[in-house]
Amino acid sequence: MTHSASTSFALGSRPICLCLICVASILVAPAFSQNITKTELGFNKLTTSRISIITDLELDDELERWPVYLDQAIEQWKTVFAPVPIKLEGLQTTVFLIGDKAKWQRLGLLDQLPNLIDGYQAGDQLYVVDQPSTYYRRVLFLHEATHWIMYRWQGGAGSPWLMEGMADYLGTHELREGSVRLGFFPSRADQVPYWGRLRLISDTMNKSSAPKLSEIVAFPDMQERRMERYSWSWAACTFFATHPELRQDFQLLYRGQLDYSFESSARWLRALENDWQKLSIQWRCFVDDLDYGMDMKRSALEWGSLENRVLKEDNVADFTLRADRGWQSSGILVEPGESIEVSAEGRVVVREFADGKKWSSETQGITAEYHRGKPLGCLLGVLASVEEEQRTARWETLRIGKRAVLTASQKSILLLKINEPSRDLADNQGTLSVSIRQAQGLKE
Repeated sequence: MTHSASTSFALGSRPICLCLICVASILVAPAFSQNITKTELGFNKLTTSRISIITDLELDDELERWPVYLDQAIEQWKTVFAPVPIKLEGLQTTVFLIGDKAKWQRLGLLDQLPNLIDGYQAGDQLYVVDQPSTYYRRVLFLHEATHWIMYRWQGGAGSPWLMEGMADYLGTHELREGSVRLGFFPSRADQVPYWGRLRLISDTMNKSSAPKLSEIVAFPDMQERRMERYSWSWAACTFFATHPELRQDFQLLYRGQLDYSFESSARWLRALENDWQKLSIQWRCFVDDLDYGMDMKRSALEWGSLENRVLKEDNVADFTLRADRGWQSSGILVEPGESIEVSAEGRVVVREFADGKKWSSETQGITAEYHRGKPLGCLLGVLASVEEEQRTARWETLRIGKRAVLTASQKSILLLKINEPSRDLADNQGTLSVSIRQAQGLKE
């Protein structure tokens, strides 16, 4: 989405340090309680004790609220990053909001910025280029301000995926009744005009060009396929930051001392090495449901204390599937060439309307509505390989209904869910009873 003062670097290099004294001496006014004036160059200037905004645009009501939004954001960043108290002192930033980019270039005010596209953070100075939507311009402001906060509190922002992913995750926000809420996951596209992350992610999955999770966390920079890499970095940080079983370990990464190298990410990845295959299955379940309105908590595949096991001949495993959750692990491992028979029964509520009317479904689903080509509420299954990292793609599911036989081409684990968009899980009620056994006579 944006460039920071450390976007372009090689492994082990130091962040770029920009000398902007000439710009600051022309534009920056002393910080004091809110005051609106003009600079020597005719730019509008708003100053408070924490922020100075310098711009060639009119200082409208929205821009005059930016100091308030920054104060609100800092309170939320404190919860996210948990800085030591001394780090909270002396936070002051200057924001250069650029409307007519050519004018700034003619004045030589952008000469020392590397290829400014839409935003840049250099020390305590933030550069934001005006955007087609007020919302997206505010995203850029909060994105660059997140870089600034991580620079101030953590000493850096980590490797490219973490730096840009966290800034995008926290820059994506909701504005409600004058208050800004960071880390917002939109329910509809019209809530986040010009944002476009989910559309771009969907496009790359449809083209089968989406990077694996291991490739995302190893992005060497953000210049190649720039917007795709920003979008997938946002998705990865959203996944780790919201997953009930993963978010605490993720905090150990971004709350620690950071620079702009791969070192901190490398240590974190080494700690996850033994669980990477399970983690990649959780990631694929996440991207399978990734869409506007996704219910992060209900969609998260959780392993919990479940011990995976292989069925012995004549053994039957019983499993209770919750209708109000996304993908769930049966705990049953299937060996290569082995077939299992899955049967299910029960009735669940899949839709509750404001007037109290309910739609209920048995395991075959209901044809009043379809999701991804299959009836709403039908039982779905997939065999997820535990031998290799998962692709970043939606699952190729099998409609189980009352009964189905699944054959594994690799050692795999059986995952189950009812067929419904993640955004609609909250009003579901009930469970299905599932039985799993070896399919006699079908083992290759």
